[in-house]
Amino acid sequence: MSTTGPRIPPLAPDEWDDRLTRLLTASPGGLAEPMHIFATLARQPELFRRWLGFGGALLAGNLSGRLRELVILRTAYRFDGHYEWAHHIELGRDQGVTAAELAALGGELGAVDWDPLELAALHAVDETADQGSVADGTWAVLAAHFEPGDLVELLMLLGHYLMLSTVLRSLRVTLEPSAQALADGVPGGPA
Repeated sequence: MSTTGPRIPPLAPDEWDDRLTRLLTASPGGLAEPMHIFATLARQPELFRRWLGFGGALLAGNLSGRLRELVILRTAYRFDGHYEWAHHIELGRDQGVTAAELAALGGELGAVDWDPLELAALHAVDETADQGSVADGTWAVLAAHFEPGDLVELLMLLGHYLMLSTVLRSLRVTLEPSAQALADGVPGGPA
């Protein structure tokens, strides 16, 4: 993440509408340390409102919470999503992701003996990063475990966090101090 500061600063508290205030109040850090992602993306209020619905649907989808967080963390790592990586460390831990697994997600996957389905989902992320799409062999493993709708959800989850990593990196959205401290405590991860 660039140290030159955000290209578009987050909205100041006196610019928050009621929706943003409620969202920030309920978010990690609350109003004392408001999440920069929300206060920045809220500069486009109608798109922000619709994005919240889409992102919320992905976070409450059919995939298990653990698999969802594994995919988000690996996607954040592979697509240099420092902001999302930091904010999903604790969410991953809450879903049973261990310290060793976090380190592997932010580096070499082979350092952990993954469940075959989890490994296939992580390979889907890596193949998308390396070749632009999921390879046939990986797809076959995923398709043997998931219904077609769940496969769509998995790809939408991966694509959403790829997009989000790119947007936040391009906007130079900075991490809040508590999220930075959390990321500093995990070996590896995006730069």
